Amino acid sequence: MQRRGLSAFDIGCVVIGGIVGVGIFFTPQKVAAAVDDGTQVVVAWSLGGLIAVLGALVFARLARAMPEHGGTFFWIAQKLGPLPAFLYGWANWLVIQAGALGVIGIVFAENLDVALHGTKGMSDGAKVGLAIAAIGTFTVLNACGIRTGSRVQNALVVVKLVAIFGIVALAVFVGGGSGDVAAPPTTTAAAAPRAPVGWVAAMAAAMLPVLFACGGWQQGSFVAGAARQPARDVPLGILGGVAVVVVTYMAVNLAFLELLGFDGAARSTTIGADAARVGLAPLGHGDLAARLLAGLIATSALGIVNTICLAPPFVLHAMSKQGLFPRSLGALHPRTGTPVLGVIVQGGQGIVLLLLLWLLFGGRAKDVLDFLLDGVVFVDWVFYALAGVAALRLPASRANVVAIAFTLASAVVCVGAIAVTPLASLSGLAVCALGVPVYLLRRRDLPAVG
Repeated sequence: MQRRGLSAFDIGCVVIGGIVGVGIFFTPQKVAAAVDDGTQVVVAWSLGGLIAVLGALVFARLARAMPEHGGTFFWIAQKLGPLPAFLYGWANWLVIQAGALGVIGIVFAENLDVALHGTKGMSDGAKVGLAIAAIGTFTVLNACGIRTGSRVQNALVVVKLVAIFGIVALAVFVGGGSGDVAAPPTTTAAAAPRAPVGWVAAMAAAMLPVLFACGGWQQGSFVAGAARQPARDVPLGILGGVAVVVVTYMAVNLAFLELLGFDGAARSTTIGADAARVGLAPLGHGDLAARLLAGLIATSALGIVNTICLAPPFVLHAMSKQGLFPRSLGALHPRTGTPVLGVIVQGGQGIVLLLLLWLLFGGRAKDVLDFLLDGVVFVDWVFYALAGVAALRLPASRANVVAIAFTLASAVVCVGAIAVTPLASLSGLAVCALGVPVYLLRRRDLPAVG
């Protein structure tokens, strides 16, 4: 009999840890760069928070109805069949997790640059090389069964929260420039004044980085099978965790605007470090604060790279057990219990994707990061929409109103992504489509899924 020991608080912590990565330390700049003023920044993050709450409600309902390990994959398989479930695993491997490895790897390199030099000292080639080295290192470590302990992971979550609320405290007690301070040394070169982009276009572009930062509430559903009282603890944990994150993200974005002003926030390439620099500059510790915070962000990014190299390969393991992928891909090492080949192909795909895009974009790290972020968000939200459809196939209830709203919101996000970033979105869609013939080739050997 499976032991159930997780409380609502435990699941809430899983949700917070799954959402609060390093996204909040670089996506606010991308949001500010996409809109016309600070008010639109606040609106974009508010909309993202609302969509996250809707998603949390839908995933909580699914977890309560089907409290088993596997989350999105299990629900899609149960309610929509083996093909959508296969495509989820296919896209999770080739796009979602591999793309996230590339994004976090570049963020690691950007912040390590500031931590070491105080300003931008590394070339774009060196940053991509560092990102690849980080992915390769943690792929090898996890393939060998050497894992970062849970205490280290928990400490990294605390580090991120301390950094976030440290920035908020600086805004409250020290204040900032409201656009009057000199541009921090890690900002991009001043650009020509932008023409207003319009509210709808601005929101469409801004929602992609917002939703990248807000995604992750589904992590609580992945461990639903271990909850003490799944019908109560899983929904409470997911909703409570999302509520904490929404409040935290709104607070830190207001702090960025207060410390850097709208124009400064839009131009900064390492917005967390720049906010710390501006906040403590009056006390003579601005550069030191920026370098310390950048170092913390870089360390946290490594923790996330480790998590991606460790956890998603177990999705490949679960799918190989059902015949959806070759069994060798998910085979567990008899001593370490690690799906060694799964770890290697997951990390390897992250490296290959980063190298291909590096060549495609002529060595421009910023363009690579933007492409990866946009593609990951689009594909992720395609399957969020399918999870909403799965929720609609549960017994009818008043909660279906929330499922309909979330499914429609997810569809709007996907359509908006295609309109705003067609190359990244359609590339992600093409990778998903390639999974269909692969599935058909294996169909005769597939057992019933679910």
